[in-house]
Amino acid sequence: MSRFTQFLIFFFCGLNLAGQTGAYKSKRDSLITYRNTTDTNYIRKYPNRLILTLYQSYRQYDIRFTQNLLQDTLGLSAPRLIADANVVTGLTVDFDKITFSFGLKSTPPTADQIAQKGNTTYRTFSLSLSAYRFRFEGAFRRYKGFYDMAPARFDTLNNKYYQRPDLDVMSFRLRTLYIFNKRKFSYNAAYFNTHRQIKSSGTWLAIGSFYNYNVASDSSIIPYNARPFYGNWNSMNQYGVIGISAGVGGSYTLVLFKRLYANFTLIGGPDFQHRTMVSEEDALTKKYWRTGYAGDTRIALGLNSKNFFMSLTYRQEYNSYQLTNFRIEPRFISVDFNIGYRFPFKERKWVTRLKSNKWYQLL
Repeated sequence: MSRFTQFLIFFFCGLNLAGQTGAYKSKRDSLITYRNTTDTNYIRKYPNRLILTLYQSYRQYDIRFTQNLLQDTLGLSAPRLIADANVVTGLTVDFDKITFSFGLKSTPPTADQIAQKGNTTYRTFSLSLSAYRFRFEGAFRRYKGFYDMAPARFDTLNNKYYQRPDLDVMSFRLRTLYIFNKRKFSYNAAYFNTHRQIKSSGTWLAIGSFYNYNVASDSSIIPYNARPFYGNWNSMNQYGVIGISAGVGGSYTLVLFKRLYANFTLIGGPDFQHRTMVSEEDALTKKYWRTGYAGDTRIALGLNSKNFFMSLTYRQEYNSYQLTNFRIEPRFISVDFNIGYRFPFKERKWVTRLKSNKWYQLL
């Protein structure tokens, strides 16, 4: 079974559990009914529109290594491995509570760029569902082919970076976001365009995540001239993490003229990680639990009218893995330009049946 198939199974199993734990009686008291009602003076929803968004994205995925075992005056021990998958074009489809997005590398590298940085192959998929106070998100990413930005390994004679075409990184993440002030605040309005925020508002957030991260290569993942600084694990060719993280944060949207908006979101918290380190060359394997840190920062600026919308968003995801005398820090940064439209959608019979389904109504 492929890792992507496993990702989909975990995602939908998580949604099923959420639906089971979120079941409620049809007769609720007036206070709960009030709290589960959106204030239309602050938020506009579009459940009967098909929303298409075209995005152009600049993305950077890098893996940074730092060590504290030996003194390094030349900067040889701090590789910064970059995936050259910077310009990405993609499409997002939204309908009611369901979002699906996919991206493809849109600008093929030139022969000179491949000679200087190598070639990166890249795939990404995401799927999300929105409940009243919850948002469920799943994302799959895979990169193969990196180059090292560290000046100490730049080949000035041939004008090219140190390249690792065999380095393969795969990750998938399932995330649940709890929004406390759902009555007057819409997280979807800032980043997914299924709603409109027409008055300024903010909320506290709580988040829980489950993820799998794996980096592997034919030889050591650490560049050759940096290996003397990394002790017994200088030949490590595989590193994997299964992590569970929980955090808190906040989000605020400033709205001008009911159409222009700016949002800032910051989330962070502890990350409980089960790690696997493998060095096939030295016949070493180590598995253990460790606590780290995970953080998420998002910023959005945009225009959101009744049908037409466009926005510029910034997103950064960060994890920190402290190992024996060294640290690995994966970072994902994305800057997206989004433009889209909400199209009228005639409700078919299958849509009516879907919306009347009791499990769907729990969302």
